[in-house]
Amino acid sequence: MEFEEEIGGYVELVNKALEEFFPKSPDENYYREVAGISYGEIDAQALYESVVKPAWDLLSRGGKRWRPVLGLIVYEALGGRADEVVKLLIIPELIHNGTLMVDDVEDGSEFRRGKPCIHIIYGEDIAINAGNTLYYLPVSAVLSKVKLSEEKQSALLKIYMEEMLKLSLGQALDISWHRGLGGEINEARYLLMCDLKTGSLARMAVRIACLMANAGKEADQVLSRFASSIAVAFQIQDDLLNLVGDESLYGKEVGGDLREGKRTLMVIHALRSLPSEKRGRILVVLGKRDASREEITESIELIKSCGAIEYSKAVARELVENAWRDVEHVLKPGRAKDLLRSLAEYLIVRNR
Repeated sequence: MEFEEEIGGYVELVNKALEEFFPKSPDENYYREVAGISYGEIDAQALYESVVKPAWDLLSRGGKRWRPVLGLIVYEALGGRADEVVKLLIIPELIHNGTLMVDDVEDGSEFRRGKPCIHIIYGEDIAINAGNTLYYLPVSAVLSKVKLSEEKQSALLKIYMEEMLKLSLGQALDISWHRGLGGEINEARYLLMCDLKTGSLARMAVRIACLMANAGKEADQVLSRFASSIAVAFQIQDDLLNLVGDESLYGKEVGGDLREGKRTLMVIHALRSLPSEKRGRILVVLGKRDASREEITESIELIKSCGAIEYSKAVARELVENAWRDVEHVLKPGRAKDLLRSLAEYLIVRNR
């Protein structure tokens, strides 16, 4: 909680920028400016009901905003001021919330941030389209208002396209695996999937910060690797919380990943460590949508019994520690550098 209070100023900056570039009640002129629509009659009310309202329903539930905060802290560590770049860093945050809406439809999830998922409240068609809209709207909204040189704008769009493609490839792997498609799911493949799916938007934030700070190639590469590592560690912790977290804090159903058939690091470790009979009991439950609470509880206990929880925590910590060693050499001592280290620590010990 102390760290959350410490970064509260950054979160407030992000929230203000979100409302500036994605207002809660946009008028017709907003859509004309952002989408370049110079013709016809726009039904702003319909767009509010099908895009803005569901999107702000999710945004208003909170969220850690750690991706843009990561970018802001990196930018400060490189010598800038957070307010100079916050407008650009709403891009990965809005995209992230778009992915949550779409992911929840794909996964058949019921709860997000302690409330019914967007597709349950508004319908799958609205959730999918609103989520997809947030993939593109923030880029267009920011570039319509923030003046960048042609060189920086081109570089920004390249970062955006590269990371969005990686994100989609990571999601494709995750979907394929919990449908039983593809080859053997081992630890190396799992870590790459996390790097693509979860790491992309963290990298996008850091790469934008490095671009705007005119960081050198070495700093850009080191900080991008650091962003990838803490994002993978974040995903491991998220997967851990889905098994052993406090449901009232976590905001989603504990054990839901097992029902969805997700091959997390804990599941991978358990399936390679447990004897065949116990392994088989987990496999029966994995992907069983109507699995009982008793079956879920038994599977969790089996996973815990082979040390999978401790192993996964150790992997997450090692990822962060290894990446931090390189960061130490490219950043000068100071508050921003200390905050960056604290953010990495927070992401792997949080309880929600």
